[in-house]
Amino acid sequence: MLREAFDYPYARIAEVIQVSEQSARQLVSRARKHLTAERRSHVAAPEQRRLLEAFIDAAQVGDLTSLERLFAADVVNYSDGGGIRNVSRIPVVGRGTVAKFLRAFAARFWPGIDVTWVEANGQPAALLARHGVVTAVVTISASAQGITELLWVMNPGKLTGFQASTR
Repeated sequence: MLREAFDYPYARIAEVIQVSEQSARQLVSRARKHLTAERRSHVAAPEQRRLLEAFIDAAQVGDLTSLERLFAADVVNYSDGGGIRNVSRIPVVGRGTVAKFLRAFAARFWPGIDVTWVEANGQPAALLARHGVVTAVVTISASAQGITELLWVMNPGKLTGFQASTR
């Protein structure tokens, strides 16, 4: 889908920016490479852990300002509830939107949650449990711009391995 968004008629681009069609193709190619490289320049594990901890602290109290400071402008919140848990089935996108989304459910979600710092898929993660039952695992992706992705696993079927590790 993202690729389709960039499939513009090069002749029109060339006309608008007053260059040859070949130059327009080259400029688009360079822009694509730049955007891809920027999105893939992840932060080191200690910085990722710091950002995750700051995120959990801000999310627990629904601190809108702190959440917005932590997020990249195009942050995406993904939730996997497996159709079992009542979570958003579509990605939530954008700094302000994601921050408001998280603040909206903070008062219902976070009370009674115990946070344990773990590793999931080789990355720092937060294991969230209530009364000893794992309810979610959250990880992030981050770049120099801040948190770019929030990845929530809330599907009970996918949490069984984590539940076993808490015993």
